[in-house]
Amino acid sequence: MMMSVLSCFSVDVDRYGWGDENTVLSRDNSIAFNLSMAGEGVQKTQTKQENEVDDQSTLIAQAKLLGVPVLFDAPKEILKTTLLIIPEDTAKKYEMVPFLKEGDTLSVAMVNPQESEALNVLRFLAEKEHIKIEVSLVAKKLFSQIMKHYAGTDIALKEAIFSLKNDSDEASEKDQAKKKSKDTEVFQDAPIAKLVAVTVKHAMEGRASDIHIEPIEGSFRVRFRVDGILRSQFVFPIEIGRAVISRIKILANLKIDEKRKPQDGRFRFESEEGDIVDLRVSSLPVIDGEKIVMRVLDKSANSTDVEQLGLWGRNRVILERRIREPFGVVLMTGPTGSGKTTTLYAFLQILNKEERNIVTLEDPVEYYVEGINQSQIKPEIGYTFASGLRSILRQDPNVIMVGEIRDTETAELVVHAALTGHLVFSTLHTNDAIGAIPRLIDMGLEPFLLASSLQVVAAQRLVRRICDHCREEYPLTPVQNKRIQGFFDVISPEEKKAYGLQPEQKMIFFKGKGCEKCGQSGYRGRIAIYEVVEVDEKMRAIISDKKGSEGEVKKAAIEQGMLSMKQGGILVALKGMTTLSEVERVTEGKILIDEE
Repeated sequence: MMMSVLSCFSVDVDRYGWGDENTVLSRDNSIAFNLSMAGEGVQKTQTKQENEVDDQSTLIAQAKLLGVPVLFDAPKEILKTTLLIIPEDTAKKYEMVPFLKEGDTLSVAMVNPQESEALNVLRFLAEKEHIKIEVSLVAKKLFSQIMKHYAGTDIALKEAIFSLKNDSDEASEKDQAKKKSKDTEVFQDAPIAKLVAVTVKHAMEGRASDIHIEPIEGSFRVRFRVDGILRSQFVFPIEIGRAVISRIKILANLKIDEKRKPQDGRFRFESEEGDIVDLRVSSLPVIDGEKIVMRVLDKSANSTDVEQLGLWGRNRVILERRIREPFGVVLMTGPTGSGKTTTLYAFLQILNKEERNIVTLEDPVEYYVEGINQSQIKPEIGYTFASGLRSILRQDPNVIMVGEIRDTETAELVVHAALTGHLVFSTLHTNDAIGAIPRLIDMGLEPFLLASSLQVVAAQRLVRRICDHCREEYPLTPVQNKRIQGFFDVISPEEKKAYGLQPEQKMIFFKGKGCEKCGQSGYRGRIAIYEVVEVDEKMRAIISDKKGSEGEVKKAAIEQGMLSMKQGGILVALKGMTTLSEVERVTEGKILIDEE
C-alpha cells in the first residue's frame, strides 16, 4: 500500500486500523504509525535502518508496518527536472531522493519514512509545488546508488564557480602580468574540465545529437537537440561559460585567442563507463561573445539494419538491389539534417567487404568507419569535392561516396566516375526525389549521360518515434478519417502487406501520452520515411528524350508504384511508430485539418 504525503499530509487512520492507544502521531500530528505491530517501535526500526539491513524480508516487514511500498531496484534513468525538485544537500541530509514524477504526483524513496523533520520538508515541498508525494522505503545501499544520479552538472558547476572565485581572489593579489598567466591556466582547471565532461555525458545519456553553448543575457545557456528538437538544459554564469568555451576549444585544437572568426575542430570523449563518442566542434563569433555547437557522433548508433532505418516494401527492395550494382549513381536527397548521410553510411557498411575498395570524400567526416578510406575536403587549400574526386579515381576504387554535389564540376565528375565503372553514392539538396533529375540537368549535365549513369534517387525525412512506454490510441474525426483513407486506398495490397498491414486496415493511429522515459514529450528516437524513384528503361528514355521533364518523371514514377513520402509516412503511422502530426510536419500538404 502506498503512503501518500499530500499537500495537507493527512492519512486516514481508521483505514489502516490505527486508532488505539498504540498509535503514535508524527511531530506535525499528521502521519500515523502503529507501534504495537512494530515490536519495539520507532527506535527499533531506525536502528535497523542505521545498521543498513538490506535483507528483503526485513524491508518488506518494515514497509508493511509503515504502510508504504519497497523500492528494490534503482531506476535506470531519473529526469534531471525530477531529481532537482529536492536539492542534493537536502536529499543527503534527510536520506530521501525523488525518482519519478507523473502528473502532479512525485515519488520519493526514503531510508526512514518516520523521520519527522524529513516529513516536514516534504510537506513544505508539497504545499509549495502543489503536488502529491508518494513515499517508498529503500535500503541504505540502494539509496546511495540512486544518489549517484546527482553526481552531475550541479556539483560540477558549484566546484567550477568555487574554483574560479578562488583563482580570481589569488590573481587580484598579484600583478597584471601574472594575472594573465593565471587566466590561461584556469581554462584547464579540473573543475572546468569536469563540468565539460559532465555536460557531454548528460548529452550522451539524453540521446542528444547536438550540444549548443551560447551567450545570452549575461550568462551562457546550454541546450541539447534531442530527436530534432532543441531543449534548454541549464545555465552557466558568464565567467563559467567563457571558461567552458575555452576548455572545449583546447580539446578541439582550436585557437583559444581567436574570437573574431569561426573555427572547426573535433575531439574524442570517453565516459567513465567506457562509452566513446566523437564530438565535432564549431565556434561562431556572436554579439555577446562566442557560441559553440558540438555535434555528437555516436558510431554505435549507426545501423546496417535497413528496417531500423525505416525501409520496407518496394523502397527496401529497390535500394538493396541498386546499391549492389557494379556501377552507377545512387543519389539521396533532402534538406540538411534529414539523415541522408546516415543512410549512406548504412549502405556503405553493407558493402564494406575485404574485396571492395571504398573511398569517401566528406565535409566533414561524420563517422570513422573501419575498413573505409575516408578523406575530408579542405577548400581553403584547393582540396574540393571536384579535385578530390579526380584524385580518388587514381586510387583504384570500387565504391565512392561524395558527400554532396554542390556544383556542375562535381556533378560532371560523379557521372564520369559512374560511367567508368564505379558505384558512386552522393547527396543533393532537393525537396523530393522527382525534383532531383531536372535539377541535375539544370546544373548543366547532358541528359543522355545522366540517363546512362543514374541508378536510383531517394528522398527522405526524419520523423520522431512514439515512445513505446506511453503509446496510446487516439481517434480521428470523420473528415480526417476520410482523407487518410483516400491516401491509403491507392496503395497496392502488396505494399501494405510489406509494411505488416492488412489491405482493409482500420484507420487506427497512436500518440505518446508522455512519461518519465521520454521526458514527457511522447517521443523517443527517430525514424526515416522515404520516397524512391528507380531509373528503369522508361525513365531513362524520359531523361534522355524529354530532358527530365518533372511532370513526365512524376507520371512514370507513379506508374512504377512509387510511394510518396506522405503515403509512406501514413503507413509508418499505421504501424504505430510515429504520429500523423509528425508526418504532416515534414511533408507537403495538410492531412489533419478538420475540413472538407
